[in-house]
Amino acid sequence: MVETFEERMKVVLKILAYKKKHGLPIFHDQREEQVLQKVAHHLQNKDFADEIQTLYREIMGISRKLQSKHLLPFNIVLIGFMGSGKSTIGRILSQQLAIELLDTDQLIEKKINMTIKDIFEKHGEGYFRQVERNMIKALGQEEHKIIACGGGVVLNKENIRDLKNKGKIILLEASAETIYHRLQEDTTRPLLEGHMTKSHITSMLQDRNLYYQEAADIVIHTDGKDTKEIGEEIIFKLLSLCSSLDIRERG
Repeated sequence: MVETFEERMKVVLKILAYKKKHGLPIFHDQREEQVLQKVAHHLQNKDFADEIQTLYREIMGISRKLQSKHLLPFNIVLIGFMGSGKSTIGRILSQQLAIELLDTDQLIEKKINMTIKDIFEKHGEGYFRQVERNMIKALGQEEHKIIACGGGVVLNKENIRDLKNKGKIILLEASAETIYHRLQEDTTRPLLEGHMTKSHITSMLQDRNLYYQEAADIVIHTDGKDTKEIGEEIIFKLLSLCSSLDIRERG
């Protein structure tokens, strides 16, 4: 069984090389569903249908992860203002690429055993930024992960240095109006508490814009796009970035 699995992984890499050479889509959800339907059709004992489908989904997930590791051999770091979609898009990318998602705010809440809102209220922003700094320093040593960052992570240049160490930074942009509509009922954002207005969001965006732009390797505009479309655009641009780097290195 081990030898058979090793042979499959070799085939996966050969298929990957073929796709790259001929400009074919690397990750194809519909193709995976077709494979599952074909497996179900050829299954002789229907009593094992659920187990066989689970097995094949796991195998295809491992294949996706192997392809991701060879195509995108770095951390994928998501930055952007509150409400720009970092956590949501992180989950989409995690599913599409079979890469583990690490959400800095969730990790901080778990570590301190408090919500971000409570940390701000009881200890202040300065304390939160120090905890965040320590978390980013640790995450900067991770490999082949998706890291969704809090909106203010760019305010410390050391954070960006650590995140760029083993990662490419994706900036998710959204207009003040879009952010307002996404967050107007959200009571968990301490920096917007009592200031949930388009004008205040616009002001904060303007203050942080230079930090975001300087940190980003790739910029993705999210207004008017669904999450699947944004995820596919990120993958396409990352693959294009890698191709450009390969050409420069060979040159």
